Amino acid sequence: MDAALHELPLALFTTLASIGAGAFIALAIAFFKTSFTEEKARAIDKATLVPTVVVLVGFVAAFFHLANPMNAMNVFAGIGRSPLSNELCVASLFAVAMIVYAILAFTGKLSEGSRKGFLAVLAVLAAAFAAAMGMAYSLPTVPTWDSPWPVAQMLGYALLGGAVMGAFVLSFADGFDDALAVGFKGTVLGLAGVGLVLAVLGLAMMVVGANGLQTAIASGAVLVGQAMGCVIVAIIALVVAFGLLFKACNGGESRGSLIGAVALALVGVLAGRFVFYILYLSVGIFF
Repeated sequence: MDAALHELPLALFTTLASIGAGAFIALAIAFFKTSFTEEKARAIDKATLVPTVVVLVGFVAAFFHLANPMNAMNVFAGIGRSPLSNELCVASLFAVAMIVYAILAFTGKLSEGSRKGFLAVLAVLAAAFAAAMGMAYSLPTVPTWDSPWPVAQMLGYALLGGAVMGAFVLSFADGFDDALAVGFKGTVLGLAGVGLVLAVLGLAMMVVGANGLQTAIASGAVLVGQAMGCVIVAIIALVVAFGLLFKACNGGESRGSLIGAVALALVGVLAGRFVFYILYLSVGIFF
């Protein structure tokens, strides 16, 4: 658990960034499926500041992990050969596009066509960003991390957390009911459902894989035992977050349900990231 607490800034970064970035996937779907009135579209544009700020707070948290924040620039030197450098590159592309979009949206400079085009690009970059976060620590020297399951987890967190956050933004701007009326419900629940499956499956398979590993100095089974509390919290919180989204999509006090869903998504993803860092098993003689 000490290792997870040491990595708290990165855990916060990956939690906030995945959920905030994923919201743009849900918002892109909403705008492609729904013809909002100009007034509603402008209200949603302004509410887009919510996921934007969430992502930016995540970036700020990541800098607290560095002894010297200026060292962040050195990471770019490994682009193409370092998973961490690749993550930073994709993160930077997404962040720049997101900030430009947020400024244009908040100042009312987006037409219907430009809004859809921008959101389509942001949705693709958000998915790439989530995958890059999952691959950032894919190192042969850490067998518990060197697998597809961290990528599945991060994509799952972005899809589920993003669906919840995106739905909340629509509700905050009074556009949620409009979106539901034209079939957004099935799409956003499908997005969240796929995210839930990926997140839970990724966690479960990572735990199973770690449980069978042993190095000269550490036991995967011991680490799994330390992580089980966080595993249970993560799964319960993510399942209930999906349940609250389902309730909101079916007319059950949407604003309150979505606030609860966002809170539980944050708790669930953060607990899942703690699991990831707890299951750090460095290379040695493992069998």
